[in-house]
Amino acid sequence: MIPTWITPIGLLEHFLVGIGLTVVLALLGAPPAAIFVAVFSMGFAHELGDGDFRRAEHGPWSGIIDLVAFLPAPIVWWIYR
Repeated sequence: MIPTWITPIGLLEHFLVGIGLTVVLALLGAPPAAIFVAVFSMGFAHELGDGDFRRAEHGPWSGIIDLVAFLPAPIVWWIYR
């Protein structure tokens, strides 16, 4: 059972942003490892900024789950590139 504070639309939004950034960086010719690091860093900075790592916002799990939602696209790109 998924906790109520995890919303599928929120995960989808994070996933789509990860895809978008991966595509843009791939089109610019960035190496797969650099794409992964860039998407991870952007996701981490976003989660720090919106406070999802704090206990008041169900952290740290809310931040970790959202951060992981950014990463499927760069991981797949790195594996299959």
